[in-house]
Amino acid sequence: MVMKTNTKSALRLFKKHIVRFFTIVAIVLVSIGFVAGVGEVTNKISIASRHFYAEQNVSDIYIKSKNQFGFSPQQIQQIENMFGSQNTLKSMCYEQIINEKITRIYVYDLTNAHINKLILKNGNMPLVENEVVCERKTTAIHQFEVGDTVELMGQKYIISGQVLNPLIINNVEEPSFAYEDKHIENVIYINSKILPMTNDIYVTFQNRTNFAPFGDDYKQQVEQAKQQIYDCLGDSVSVLSLYENFGMFTLSSYSEKVGLIGIIFVVFFTLVTLLVVYSTMSRLLDEERMQIACQKTLGYGNLSVISKYVVFVLMATLLGGILAFGIGFALTYILYTAFNAQYAMPPFPSELNFIYYALTFLLMVVATTVLTFFTGRKIINKKPVILLTPKAPKSGKKVFVEKIPFIWNKLSFKYKSTCRNVLLFKSRFFMTVVSVIGSTVLVLAGLGLLDCSGQIDGGMSIVMVAVAVVAFSAVLCSLVIYNLANINVSERNREIATLMVLGYNQKEVTGYIFREIYIMCFIGAIFGMPFGALFLDFVFGIIDFGAVADINWWTWIIAPLLTMFFGFLATRLLYKKIIKTDMNASLKILE
Repeated sequence: MVMKTNTKSALRLFKKHIVRFFTIVAIVLVSIGFVAGVGEVTNKISIASRHFYAEQNVSDIYIKSKNQFGFSPQQIQQIENMFGSQNTLKSMCYEQIINEKITRIYVYDLTNAHINKLILKNGNMPLVENEVVCERKTTAIHQFEVGDTVELMGQKYIISGQVLNPLIINNVEEPSFAYEDKHIENVIYINSKILPMTNDIYVTFQNRTNFAPFGDDYKQQVEQAKQQIYDCLGDSVSVLSLYENFGMFTLSSYSEKVGLIGIIFVVFFTLVTLLVVYSTMSRLLDEERMQIACQKTLGYGNLSVISKYVVFVLMATLLGGILAFGIGFALTYILYTAFNAQYAMPPFPSELNFIYYALTFLLMVVATTVLTFFTGRKIINKKPVILLTPKAPKSGKKVFVEKIPFIWNKLSFKYKSTCRNVLLFKSRFFMTVVSVIGSTVLVLAGLGLLDCSGQIDGGMSIVMVAVAVVAFSAVLCSLVIYNLANINVSERNREIATLMVLGYNQKEVTGYIFREIYIMCFIGAIFGMPFGALFLDFVFGIIDFGAVADINWWTWIIAPLLTMFFGFLATRLLYKKIIKTDMNASLKILE
């Protein structure tokens, strides 16, 4: 019977506070969706890179001879003895000017190449001796078209196809090794089993399934291999690895930066969400004082009474978290695709990995429910007689502005009233201002990242993250202000009804309430700027690029204005709620 009654009471709670319930759902959805979406990018790129590394059998070491005649047979034998002939690929590489463009030419057995397998993008691989393939078109490489004729080493060749070399996944400039401070503009691959000479040897490690590229074990193995080659061949060679490969290494590096941004923002988004949950539930519990007192009088235990409020938040968090999976997955896909502007990305991994999403979800569930439990204890532990006694209205007292006659005496009655309401209710003022400060910090962080992304190669991925930060911060900011404003309006139904009875029109009534919200938003937006600068300085330090000094001057103006605009949007959504206030019902509320 008790359980049945408690269930009915819980259902009434959901029905009565359905707007607050879905506000929490929306805030949790935005927070988890953003954090999981950004955080999962690094994992997706890592998975895709491992697949690409294995499927194309990407070389770990690239040995280039400094001798103009290439490697001697003895040197080739020494390298094959070190790593095994099955783990080496011999090639001739040179550069020449063709049609006023620096062209790199690779000559090796394309048909049987088992290392750095070329990916055919268009046309076909060479079928006859006079056919060659060229590198795909990028912003830096001006590809030949299939069917074009090119003259190499005094012989004419026909371009039969376009390919992607797994060592040239970067879409921007590839430095030339023959022409100082220049970049190659074309790449051609000639299929030949017999090489005029061998000046390049590519090496893959054995037991590659035991480690991941760019992992700690991998780095150690690279250093050992380099040292072994230098000890054997001396200074006659240059030894490079994937760490010196601009495309492969920077892809890994930038994906890690995106992941770090996700880790940093998980803390901030979680704090803003918890602040909203605390504000919502503390005021909701305060409104439920008499209901709680009645339950305690009827013999319900504290745990039984508080459980329905914990369940209220738990259900909202679970629903928001479940819906956030789709948002997070879509954001991950968008950010992953953004890397295509800089790199030839492998296909988006089909594996469903829930680790980052699950950890963020679990953190949010634990944090919101624990916070609600301890917030509720403050009221639950009070005696029923205290809870049944209506809270005394806030006693009127002078606010600090009244002590400045030069300002106070020039204010009209409505602005004097606004100042008193804003500053008298310190809890309401503090919660709103702090929440807006948090939202402003997030907006400024996104705009700041956007400003500084142009300073680095491959900044497009960071640009997309910055856009996502601004977009999700905008939604979160609007939800935060809407939630606090909605609570504010709900608490002041009697006051609003009184104004209506006194003859105030709709514009005057809404202005009376909205002015207070705008003032608190303005204060929060202004104070959010220095905190945002400190936060950005911390972010730039972690991801190792950008600086607060590099942010455009107009960003410092746009950020607080955006916050104010989001506050304006939130109040517009509350307009109808205010003007539809039931005067009779509201005036019957006990003070």
